[in-house]
Formats: sequence, C-alpha cells, structure tokens
Amino acid sequence: MSKQAIIYLHGFNSASLDLNGQLLISKQKLRVLQAFCAEHAIVFLTPNLDYRDFQSLVEDRLFEWNQLLDQGYEVIFMGSSMGGFSSEYLALKTGSKAIMINPALCPSQLLQQFIGVSANYETGQPYQWTLADCLQYQLYEQHLQHARQAIDRTILLDMGDQLIDSAATIAKYQGIARVISFEGGSHGFEHMAEALPLIEPVIFGA
Repeated sequence: MSKQAIIYLHGFNSASLDLNGQLLISKQKLRVLQAFCAEHAIVFLTPNLDYRDFQSLVEDRLFEWNQLLDQGYEVIFMGSSMGGFSSEYLALKTGSKAIMINPALCPSQLLQQFIGVSANYETGQPYQWTLADCLQYQLYEQHLQHARQAIDRTILLDMGDQLIDSAATIAKYQGIARVISFEGGSHGFEHMAEALPLIEPVIFGA
C-alpha cells in the first residue's frame, strides 16, 4: 500500500500558516484535516500561497509533488476556493487526484471584485491585488477548458456558499466529478468532519 500525502491549498487572500509558520488551527477545516492526517499517518503540507504569480505557485507545488513522489508517496491536491481551482490545475498537470472545496469557477472574473485589496486578512501582510493579477488566470482557465485527459475530481460544496454559486458548480461538474454537497454552510466550508468519511475512499484509493 502506497504512502499518502495531501498538499492543501488555501483560498484567495488567506493563509494556512501564521507568521511563525504554525498551522492556523483556528480554522475548523484545517484543524479537522490535521487530526485526520495525523491519525492515518498522512503527510499534510499546508503552504502559504501568493496568488499574484500563479505560474510560480504551480512550479513550487510541482517541485513538492516531485519530491514526495521520489519518496514513494501518492499525492492528492486539496484546496478551498482558489485552492480548489489550483488543485484542479495541478491534478491536470500531474495526473494526481484533486479534492476541490467550494472551488472558484472562473478566477479571472471572480477575483476582480477584490481589486484594491492591500493586506492578507489572515496574516496582515501588505500587498496589492490588481486587474492584471486577475487576468493572468484566463490562460489557466483555457488549459482546463480544453484539456483532453480525464481529471480525477471530487467536489465538496456547502450549498450556503455566499461567494460562489453552488448550483453553477454542480452544473459544471456533474458527470465529470464526484460531487458531495451539504445544506447550509458557507464559503469557508463548515462540513469537513462530515465530509471526511465520504472522501476517505478517494484518499486511500478504495
């Protein structure tokens, strides 16, 4: 049986680690995932990401994936919102599985509402978000749209997501992904504890 690793990718203008490099266990889904991975001896990587340079983000995650592959791990990309989009793209590039939580559907458009953001809301680190930062994603959206190879996708949805239309997500992925939805909740996804037993077969390849 192969060893398992999850590379977890947080959403836009967020973080998984504080400024001291410690997991933000105040986030319920991270706390639940950390406990699950510890219980099942799964390597759990939670890098902080800069969505202003998606190409570098992809290259860094591919480097991590290669390192884990060399150590005999089966890698799953898992992420929330923009992390869901990123997980899907990395699954396309690597043939790995993607577990996408309330995934961003069209970042080049969705992220334009955040133009002018000047600080990460988790860490307080200053930065600027611009139109050019949004438009870089058009290329990657096209790559996914025109991809010919199958992608192993699992979608986790809170139907109460206030940022992304859950019905549009279901319509987009029905027939090409496992879609697991929960009533209520929010864009932050509040059903990780309930979702884990349902995605455990995906993680372990059952």
